[in-house]
Amino acid sequence: MIKEELQLLFNKDENALKGNNINYSLLKNFDEFLISKIDNSFNQEVFNVYKKFVDMKQEAPDSMKTVLFSTIRNYANDEFSKGDYIGALVLFRFLMVKSALDSLDYINIAKCLICTSDTALYKDFLQLYEDKEENKLLAYIELANIYKTIKDYKAAIDCYEKFLSIDQTKIAVYTITADLYSKLNGSESLEKQIELYEKAYTIEPNNRLVLHGLAYGYEKLGLKDKAKIFYEKLLGNNPTENDYYNYGGFLISCGDFINGHKYFTHRFNIDNINLKYPADESKKWDLKSDISDKTLLIHYEQGFGDTIMYCRFVPQIKNIAKKVIFVVQKELFNLIATSEIFRDIEIITDEKSTNYDVNMALLDVPLVVNANSDNLPYTTGYLNIKEYKFVDHNNNTFKIGLSLSGSKTANYSGRDIEVERIYNLLKDIPNITLYNLQKNDKECDGIISLGKTFKDFTDSACAICNMDLIISTDNVILNLSGALGIDTIGLFNKETNYRWFKPEGENVGWYESVKPLQNKKQNDWNNTISELVNIIENKLKLN
Repeated sequence: MIKEELQLLFNKDENALKGNNINYSLLKNFDEFLISKIDNSFNQEVFNVYKKFVDMKQEAPDSMKTVLFSTIRNYANDEFSKGDYIGALVLFRFLMVKSALDSLDYINIAKCLICTSDTALYKDFLQLYEDKEENKLLAYIELANIYKTIKDYKAAIDCYEKFLSIDQTKIAVYTITADLYSKLNGSESLEKQIELYEKAYTIEPNNRLVLHGLAYGYEKLGLKDKAKIFYEKLLGNNPTENDYYNYGGFLISCGDFINGHKYFTHRFNIDNINLKYPADESKKWDLKSDISDKTLLIHYEQGFGDTIMYCRFVPQIKNIAKKVIFVVQKELFNLIATSEIFRDIEIITDEKSTNYDVNMALLDVPLVVNANSDNLPYTTGYLNIKEYKFVDHNNNTFKIGLSLSGSKTANYSGRDIEVERIYNLLKDIPNITLYNLQKNDKECDGIISLGKTFKDFTDSACAICNMDLIISTDNVILNLSGALGIDTIGLFNKETNYRWFKPEGENVGWYESVKPLQNKKQNDWNNTISELVNIIENKLKLN
């Protein structure tokens, strides 16, 4: 009943007051939206106010109209603040047809519409606000903040840039706009992000947010010399634990393991669930004191690939402690425990309790043994299989193992390629057989799914050793294949994880058997995959 009555009230004023610039079509759409939202729970007091004053004529005394319109405007804003968005909009509708709106009215109408979550009418009122507001700097900031809140980053950027076309002195506007470019376009807009941060830098060269943006941006763009300049400026300006940690990762990516791993120890001071200290902190070794008479426990951290990559350093620490115990994930236990380089080290899993004096995290071992990128141990391979199992040994074709996605729980992405995409490019090459080595990957016609048969990484290693070639993105299979010394092609995105200090050339540095192919543009695998096909065809000619 109230819906029909309100419609009749609306019909008494079918045009907005001239000068409010709300055309007939917009008011009609606005009315239809409001009526669709009216039900028996509608605010009766709001209805009564509208009904009481709807017949007021423009000829009424100005003093009376001024008081009335001010009262209704305050009432509308009160209803908005209480969350009665439809009630507030009905009151604003009264003002649209009876009173000259001020610029703030348009904004509040738009905000009410946004809060209803199911209409695009707010855009019309935001545009009216922009047209009406004489203070353009205020208008652009207000609009930008609204668009940013509703995650319309493109519109927000447009408004912030309009602001900057008038006022080029506000650091916050530069940094917010750069951040929105990152949210909207990611790495594709790195140059634009850097341009904004550089402009902010000329205004306030010691601003930490600006320094961080430049260090990060230049690093992602691959301009490491410039990135280092701004990282060092950042470390000289009230650095945080995150700054030290990020700088450590950056230096490792540059091949400076000694300094990089020193700063990398700050990772455990960061509030990040993926960077928690992996062992009993009360027994944490300071990495400096003499432990020649002590038993040292080294505990794995992070993922399987990290354990495989960094376990090579564990044997180098044998001469530092009386005894070394190495805790690994249970899925890696059999493989690592039977590998020759660990013959004098006790290998256990978390399931076994043991006595020891001090402990350390695995990724700190390079720091203790003074490892650097130019003296990495066991680059030709270091893991062994005790019992060799044949996979499809009657198959005389060229066998290629595939592993094309990374862990979904890792703190970096950009490592996934659809297996069907690789298959479609390789399927017409004669005399090859494709095997999927990932455990939980979906099946693809034309590719043999071996991963679903694996019980642990010993099974994975056996399968890898039966392959003529492994093709892998940055994941555990890539590391496992390299640690086994198997011919491998590593597919890397433009932005790599910090560990990969050499994603170009004949090998990745960590493993001599892994040849890297890297995207020239983030997430654009086209040229990389084309190069991959050429390499496979050349290998087949030599086979």
